[in-house]
Amino acid sequence: MAGLPRCIIPDSIGREAGVASRCYPLKGNQPARLRRGDVFTVDTSIRLCDGALSNLSIPYEPLLPGPAGTLFEVDATDCVTSVSRGRPDLDRRGPDDFAFDQGQNETHCRNVYFTAMATYESFRRALGRPVAWAFWREGSYPPLRLMPFAQQALNAYYDRSEAAIGFGYSPAGGDSDLADRRLIRFTALSSDIVAHEVTHALIDGLRPDYDMPVHPDVFAFHEALADVVALLSRFERPGYLAYLLRESGMTFLQGRSLISLAPELGRLVRESGLRSLDVDWTSAGTDQPGKDLPRYADAPDAPHARGGLLSSAVFEAFLGALDRRIGPLIQLAAPTGSSVGRYLLEQVQEIAARTAEHFLAICVRALDYCPPAAILFSDYLRAMITADRLLAPRDRHGYREQLIDAFRRRGIYPEGIDVVSEGELAWKPPEVPVYPIPGLALSELRYDISPILPLSAAEIRRQARALALAIDADPRLARELGLRDPGLAGPGMQFSAPEITSVRPTLRVGPEGFIDFSIIAEVTQNCDIRIDDQSVVRHRGGATLILDPRGTPALIVRQRIDNTARLTAETEYVRKAIAERRMMVEDGRYVPDRAQRRGLCAGH
Repeated sequence: MAGLPRCIIPDSIGREAGVASRCYPLKGNQPARLRRGDVFTVDTSIRLCDGALSNLSIPYEPLLPGPAGTLFEVDATDCVTSVSRGRPDLDRRGPDDFAFDQGQNETHCRNVYFTAMATYESFRRALGRPVAWAFWREGSYPPLRLMPFAQQALNAYYDRSEAAIGFGYSPAGGDSDLADRRLIRFTALSSDIVAHEVTHALIDGLRPDYDMPVHPDVFAFHEALADVVALLSRFERPGYLAYLLRESGMTFLQGRSLISLAPELGRLVRESGLRSLDVDWTSAGTDQPGKDLPRYADAPDAPHARGGLLSSAVFEAFLGALDRRIGPLIQLAAPTGSSVGRYLLEQVQEIAARTAEHFLAICVRALDYCPPAAILFSDYLRAMITADRLLAPRDRHGYREQLIDAFRRRGIYPEGIDVVSEGELAWKPPEVPVYPIPGLALSELRYDISPILPLSAAEIRRQARALALAIDADPRLARELGLRDPGLAGPGMQFSAPEITSVRPTLRVGPEGFIDFSIIAEVTQNCDIRIDDQSVVRHRGGATLILDPRGTPALIVRQRIDNTARLTAETEYVRKAIAERRMMVEDGRYVPDRAQRRGLCAGH
């Protein structure tokens, strides 16, 4: 492509090397060793006799007191006294030596650590590789700090600049008539909130450019996926279905508690969950397919309200698929008390857990098939369909059908398509002739004990250079990736040279045993558009490139940087965000205001 400068390999690409030394030991696609311990099934609103606690198995890693490992470190420093409330030593105390009690500080430390590690493992298993934190740099791989007593407020936040997740605590306050206002509540004891915030950190590690709000869908996507992960993760905790059955009996799929995030804190501040999804499935306790649902075209800009549209669609699809699978078993098990009835309920619990795991894997794995920046809800639908088709071609249980229907009824689908179907939604292969890229075949990679664990930062840069050389040598591939000649930029805008932002080998196992090896690479290009006399706003485009085991481009998820309509719409939205003081100037460029960003994460 005439005038297109050679691709740049940024220094930040070396952060991915940290996964080889910081991830827990793996044996195949499973942790080599497990650690067991309790967490709150949802939060402290459930009684112990009703399944308040669930015993989890999480990956084992050697721990220092805190607990402190290589991926997570619990910092129990109190925000008021600046004194640590304790440093439990999980390697010297077994689970039987400890009574799980919300009045003990060690319980807070254990709940955030076990829930965080379980959430990380869900992502690692779905993606087929460990996740590097966004704040890692080559040679510097600190753990993510989990702070159970970080602030006096019923809020929680993830902050990349602090490499930390802070959980707050506070009395219920004057907004609540349902609780003793003198009693203190702790967000660290809500497994929902812990999973939600850790998901923010994982998305940031996978897609750091989703931190630039050039479209209302961007931050809303963060909130939606974090809610979905929190709600689906409940089904992997053994006490959850038992609680649902006690609460609602055989009609538990119509229970409002399924779609209510963090119910205890929600009742304190608004007499309901912190967020309750708007799904057909649970409305008035009956299925009402004709119900009027919120539409994407009418969605507000506020991230939580807008994100609720996406999370509601995903969770409604999950409930529909689950009902199809377990409905006959529940009918058979209705005469409770018999050994057959108990066996059938065990099968219901197992199927519910597997279905939730599959939906969670679809949601997480789709991140690899999303564009590099400024994600739209319709992009995410396409990514979910593409990701699941690759590993589960047959869709035996109709999961993709349920997702497509739930999104369609809310008006979430790409512009320019006439039929909302799997074939139309799935990303297409490249339109140009493709060939294996030298140096990127599985047989040519240099790795540690597995292709998903890079040998070194130097090996990651070698792989990036191999991709850069292929793009530099083939103008057709550069055009297919949506790259633009910087010399053709218009007045008030400037295009950068392309960058190889990431190269991530991944090894995934489908639900029926199908094994897929791919390399997920991002090639990006920036466009700086001047907003005023002193500052610009950075827009980012490019493509996510999926390479097969031979190093041949199999899929290209393109996001053109020279799409004038897109740039105009994004610039107008940024001007609105600036006017509302949601963005600030830093080094001559508008970026999200840090206080606003933390407030967004806290605004459960």
